[in-house]
Amino acid sequence: MNDFMEYCLKRFYRSSNWNEENQYSNLCSWSRALLDFHTPRGLSLVISKLPTPQFKPSYTLNVLPSLNGSIGYLYTSRPLDIGTSATVDFQDLIDRFKIVVREPKEATDKADYRVNPDYLLYGRMYFPGARLEAMYVKRISENMQYSITAVNSARAYVAPQVALQLQYDTGSWCSEGSYTTDDGLMGLRALYNFGKQPTSTGQWSIGTEMYYGILDKSAGLSTGIRYRTLPTSKTSPVDFTYTLNPIVGHMSTSYAAKVSDQTVMCSRFDFNIYSYESDLAFGFEYRTKTKSPSIETEIDEGVITLSADRTEKLEGLLKARWGFMKGLAFMWEGRFKNILFSLGLTADLKNINPVKTVGIELQYFS
Repeated sequence: MNDFMEYCLKRFYRSSNWNEENQYSNLCSWSRALLDFHTPRGLSLVISKLPTPQFKPSYTLNVLPSLNGSIGYLYTSRPLDIGTSATVDFQDLIDRFKIVVREPKEATDKADYRVNPDYLLYGRMYFPGARLEAMYVKRISENMQYSITAVNSARAYVAPQVALQLQYDTGSWCSEGSYTTDDGLMGLRALYNFGKQPTSTGQWSIGTEMYYGILDKSAGLSTGIRYRTLPTSKTSPVDFTYTLNPIVGHMSTSYAAKVSDQTVMCSRFDFNIYSYESDLAFGFEYRTKTKSPSIETEIDEGVITLSADRTEKLEGLLKARWGFMKGLAFMWEGRFKNILFSLGLTADLKNINPVKTVGIELQYFS
């Protein structure tokens, strides 16, 4: 389940019509959501408040296995309709298999971004240790935004680590430039989509990433390709990806498909052409839905007719993953009255004591 601050960031992107799925870093987002999910460890509590549509504080407390926590604050220029933990749309809060289609921009958006660009400001302190992290995101224009993230640890006695990123997205292609101060790493990413979404049933995407470390004089390169069916397709949603890093010799291929209205399955194979190391992983997610009644009113010649309609709404998600490298993992995410919960377990069946971690996370905001 996404952290409250992460959820606010995603809501900010959605309200400003920014598509995260169109970035090369999210080329394999479907397979990562099914196979790389993080289960909670111990007992974690997250309490957040919604004093204004722009300002939102959040507090976390991890009781087990050790006592620690954080205090965070977030401010946005654009009001965000978050809702409470009892009313928020559950499917927007979890990291899941989903299809995101970029909506057409209005003609007035260009003028709005020039006059009053949207921005997000976020800061958090962790204790004990007083480690600080901060983020600033600002839209420059309709197709461009930049972000600055920083991390500082008082006990490390080193300069703060700052990362700069500039993104340009036109819908058909997206490019990203980045720089980090701790190791002087410069990077450039690009993703191009073939075909137009309204008329196509499927879409091919190809992307690449290049980076160079100024301090250690090292370079890297990766490339990837993806095929996804679109909502206009009559077939079930499928996703195929292939990525290759020729310098380190790593390649990965994954396939995810929605086999029913409630079940999605995924498989991924990783292989290194230099060391011959490989890994095979399987995962699935199962969605539980509830039908909530809604009343529709129809007026015909002065006669009012009321009809009841039961609309399905996602209320729970069960995930499972098994792989040779990471072992077995289960996670159940749902809502109980006003509380959102995430219950997880990881295990290694090759050990005498197979259970590695067990945890539960509770979130409440109002």
